[in-house]
Amino acid sequence: MISSLRDIRKTVGKTLLFTTTLLALFIIDTNFSTNASLPISTQVSLFPSQAKHSFITNTFHSNNVSPTPGITLSPFPTSTHFTETPTIPTITPTLELSPTEGIPDPPLFFIPLVYKQPFLEPNPIPPTVSQVLFCKYSNLNIPDDDPNGISDVIEVTDFRYITDIDIRVNVSHTWMGDLVIQLFHQPTGTNIVMMDRSGYPQTSDGCSGDDLIAIFDDELTNSIEGKCASILPSISGIYLPQEPLAKFINETISGKWMIKVTDLAKGDIGRLNDWCLYAEVSELLTTPTPTPFIEAVPESAMIDGVNGKPQAMPLDCESRSAVDWAAFYGVQVDEYEFFNNLPKSDNPDEGFVGNVFDRWGQIPPNSYGVHAEPVANLLRQYGLEAYAHRPLRWDQLRSEIASGNPVIVWVIGNVINGIPTYYQSSNGHITIVAKYEHTVIVTGYNAHQITYLNGSIQYTKNIDQFLDSWSSLGNMAITKHP
Repeated sequence: MISSLRDIRKTVGKTLLFTTTLLALFIIDTNFSTNASLPISTQVSLFPSQAKHSFITNTFHSNNVSPTPGITLSPFPTSTHFTETPTIPTITPTLELSPTEGIPDPPLFFIPLVYKQPFLEPNPIPPTVSQVLFCKYSNLNIPDDDPNGISDVIEVTDFRYITDIDIRVNVSHTWMGDLVIQLFHQPTGTNIVMMDRSGYPQTSDGCSGDDLIAIFDDELTNSIEGKCASILPSISGIYLPQEPLAKFINETISGKWMIKVTDLAKGDIGRLNDWCLYAEVSELLTTPTPTPFIEAVPESAMIDGVNGKPQAMPLDCESRSAVDWAAFYGVQVDEYEFFNNLPKSDNPDEGFVGNVFDRWGQIPPNSYGVHAEPVANLLRQYGLEAYAHRPLRWDQLRSEIASGNPVIVWVIGNVINGIPTYYQSSNGHITIVAKYEHTVIVTGYNAHQITYLNGSIQYTKNIDQFLDSWSSLGNMAITKHP
């Protein structure tokens, strides 16, 4: 029997302590038995009661917790026990206590909840890659039928690692099938054969044509072996070397680089005019990018419904091709509007170079045109899926056509051979340009030829000739797929 206010306070105090303990256990039980979302610290507050014969109702709920039986506690029991009443509690975020006058506030308490954060693997930072270009005007006569040949050296004082390397060679000679061209990196001893008597032994004397102006590049489709055009220069474009330049990857570019040109047959002479070493370099070693897998493509494919119009301005072939390509996918764009929305720059990889009404056949910084990246960027702004490639492999082009998607390609003229040239814009960016740069839309192929749209007219061309022309600007293209 409770005889005084003092006893009441003591009884209520014990009740509060017991209630607090039960509440803590309930919270912990709730945390481990449900998927409830709980705060980092759960605060429970008890307030003083004012009514003499009031009772404490403790109801705790967390978001998404299924209802559990409430616990009803009375501060004035007829016997010292607690009873559970299986009631469905009302959802409430706080603990409420009917006030009883004179009972002091018990202290607040906090139950910390610890969450284990998943371990995140940091993304590797790709190495910074820079372009470098070294060219030398050689003007060295190539002795006839002499295995010693002639050599020329470019010396580099840059200790970064090679991530990509290409070599441009300009040779005048009256019988290209006589020549072997090699590259040596003297500090390491690494060397490759870039060309070995083109056309030989397919023919007894090799290519009988004159002159070579070409870039050797591992990323291209077409091999230098057997090249021999009927026009001058007889070998021009960008080609796979006889042996891969990848042998030099991850060597430092520093030291002496030597080119050797040898004439191995009698009767013709020539001259090494000039050569260039282009490389992309990094402070760090790099892992070569694997060649993407392309499923086997059908032997032939043709896309119907690709229509075009003649270009409206002398140098806006890229805009004309772009709006014709967009129209195939149901997006109508005005040619003048598209051209006016292209960025302008002295770097064709960033914008249109020069005056669109100027004469055709020049190279930057003179009036020229624009390359794939700015055109693809603008097509995407019109809501199209468009991706620039340089290079796009021959198998990738055919795969795109076979899937029903025409491809914009950069060629020379009406698909003839071209002469690739390195060009450095005012911002230091190095790219390859060529006179009579032009765009057409490839719409079909078979085992022997490709079909393409040039303005409003559809043409066919021998595959080898197409690949030669397409190579001149590095197999540049725009496709619907990445």
